[in-house]
Amino acid sequence: MPTPKDYIKIPYPRKCKHCDYVSNNPTMYHYHKKTHEKIPEDTYCHFGCGCKAVFRNTHMKYTCREKYQECPAYINQLRERTKKSWKGAIERKIATKNSLVERLHNQETVNKMKATKQEKFGNFTPEQMKDFRHYARRIRARAQQWAKEQGYVLGKQTYHVDHKFSVWDSWLSGLSENVVNHPANLQILEAKKNSSKGRKSLYTLEELLELTR
Repeated sequence: MPTPKDYIKIPYPRKCKHCDYVSNNPTMYHYHKKTHEKIPEDTYCHFGCGCKAVFRNTHMKYTCREKYQECPAYINQLRERTKKSWKGAIERKIATKNSLVERLHNQETVNKMKATKQEKFGNFTPEQMKDFRHYARRIRARAQQWAKEQGYVLGKQTYHVDHKFSVWDSWLSGLSENVVNHPANLQILEAKKNSSKGRKSLYTLEELLELTR
């Protein structure tokens, strides 16, 4: 009978052996690791400045400078792209404004926006929604501080700190910050999983109070 393959579980965040880069997951680590591979001979800067390549950035492009933005060829290319993007900018601005005015004066669109907002937030007054935003800001800031103290490295595209009993439900229930940010109610999730989870609570208010008691 074959035995399970032995392996060593590598903890993350993980620091690169060759520089100060810190990775939050294996994919990012191995992606960055390629930047330290030996550059083939007779390889020139990707941006066409004519200089030999001495660096490879995380986009897997060979460059003549560690900061590719300092390459003279890149600067010229960026200048041309910027000039091109500004062509017709005024016309686009006027068209966008006219489109916005037209949509805002379209009663069907206005009613649809109101219905969507009511379905999402209910019949709350602007003052109540302002109170929720202040409440959520305090809760999330404290949760992020907790995660950092535990050694987690958070980022918009990497990992988030999530509340199992959501911040929205906590506000509706009138819970204090100490209860909402109790370690039993916090977890670290990948950014994609947290975004797809939304405002869903993983358990009820009674279960939360039992766990934090």
